Amino acid sequence: MNNNDLVSQPDRNQSEPTQTGNRVARAVRDRMRRYTTVVVVALAAATFLSLLAENFWLGDLCANLRVQWVIGLIATAVVTCVFRRWRVLLLHVFLLAIHLPFFSTVVRQQTHDALAPAITVTTANVFTSNSNYAAIESQLRSADADIIAVLEISSGLRKHLANAFQKDYPFSLVDSQDNGNFGIGLYSRHRFESAKLTYFNEEAIQSIVAVVKVNGRRFQVVATHTLPPMGTRGFSHRNRHLQLLAEEVRFLQKQTPGTPIIVMGDLNLTPWSPIYANFEHASHLQRRCHNFDITPTWYRYQVFPFGLVLDHVLTTDELACSSYDVGTDVGSDHRFVTVGLDFTTAPVSPD
Repeated sequence: MNNNDLVSQPDRNQSEPTQTGNRVARAVRDRMRRYTTVVVVALAAATFLSLLAENFWLGDLCANLRVQWVIGLIATAVVTCVFRRWRVLLLHVFLLAIHLPFFSTVVRQQTHDALAPAITVTTANVFTSNSNYAAIESQLRSADADIIAVLEISSGLRKHLANAFQKDYPFSLVDSQDNGNFGIGLYSRHRFESAKLTYFNEEAIQSIVAVVKVNGRRFQVVATHTLPPMGTRGFSHRNRHLQLLAEEVRFLQKQTPGTPIIVMGDLNLTPWSPIYANFEHASHLQRRCHNFDITPTWYRYQVFPFGLVLDHVLTTDELACSSYDVGTDVGSDHRFVTVGLDFTTAPVSPD
């Protein structure tokens, strides 16, 4: 017997599946690396475009999608760590460092604990063609707000609410529209001291400016809805609207100093855009919500990454947030936002 015959020979039937498995695993890893690289390049491009937000509508769009880019960067960073691609991970850190400072608007929120807020307001973009009137009415009633701004209100919903709100919200100013998405209405439990329809930049897009007293305290309320900033025209129109709105707020502050101002509505702008920060600075307003609340108020699809924070309640420094709630689906692409507000100091409300 030859000694070589005593040496065990490899089992080709067993080694071939192992080699095949290894080749498949390598192919999967290589494909994941390539896909991750493509995604990271896209995220980097979107990040750098967002730096042009103040001058270019596509840059503004990228800035408004900042939450989505951060989610994508965190996900690809995990994959990058698995493959130990440390240089690519440094790129992730760099890109995240660009995005994260823009979330300071939700970190520095001033909140105020109160058993009962001084005033509660709701902004509700109902979507013009939405005929779920009963569901809209039910959610507005459950919000139990002192003042409700209804955006994209149609003539049909106007008639429905005129009957439904006759007792609880007897004071209103409404400009309904069936063609287009810029009908607007303001409903109040309390009598208006004054209320007028106005516009910022274009007569076809109405806003409402009102003065109301709640429990002996005077508030100035502005309900508004900007044009979506899609394309150069929409971008310029929305920005001009915000500029004129900021000028109106400064005028109201000079006219009646010490009286808090509440601006609410669909600004078609997220807090992560530098244009939003510019508006806050120019108007001396701040968004009121709970600390680090980034719950979407508009959805393209019914999943968090496909939502944006577009509906806001902003106030002057006399008021702080005591409660914040984003409503559920009632047939609109937007969700209703209800904010309880309380005075930060002893209120002064001249008679």
